[in-house]
Amino acid sequence: MKKGFYLLAILLFPSIIYMMFSLGEHHVKKMPYYGEYTVIESGDTVYQPVPDLHLMRSDGEQISLKEFQNRALVINRFSLPCDDDCRTRGATLANYLNELTETDKWAILNLCVDVDADLNELKAVAKAHDIGMKNWYFASALDAKEIEKFLKYVFVETKQANTTSELLDETFVLLDQNHVVREFFDSKIYQENKKLEDAIKMTLKESHMSWKNK
Repeated sequence: MKKGFYLLAILLFPSIIYMMFSLGEHHVKKMPYYGEYTVIESGDTVYQPVPDLHLMRSDGEQISLKEFQNRALVINRFSLPCDDDCRTRGATLANYLNELTETDKWAILNLCVDVDADLNELKAVAKAHDIGMKNWYFASALDAKEIEKFLKYVFVETKQANTTSELLDETFVLLDQNHVVREFFDSKIYQENKKLEDAIKMTLKESHMSWKNK
């Protein structure tokens, strides 16, 4: 019996060490939730996902945000034309996330907030950032009311800004697999970019983890 226990411990040890180090700073702290919520009969708090969006992808295909359901989603908001700051944010995401594995479980959505943006211009931005990441998407909003509702929910109702006109373009947003807002990251701060990588790993692992202060 003891031999079996020791053998199991030896086999599991590398996995435990990997989990500890792969989570970085976030392995001891659960990420917060943002947005509207309800408290169900069991006493659990259930947070609402972000409003859906209808989008035009850079390849011309029309999709909705729901098509990314069950995948963690990093949102990088931008406007056209894509200036130097816009290109820098894209390069930042590529630099820090291009080696992150399990790409079928998370994605990057570079969201152009300009309704009915010029498709050729959107294609040019996507091409300029293309590094062969299959989970890397560029898309523009198709409905003005939808994008306003989305931005208000994600940034104003979470108290990141007072109005949608005050939004800072450098902010990355992380949605979990249920598309609940989980965290905000400043693209101009090096440590924040590392935290973003760790946070994505956390969203992929947290359903298998238990918390002392749940």
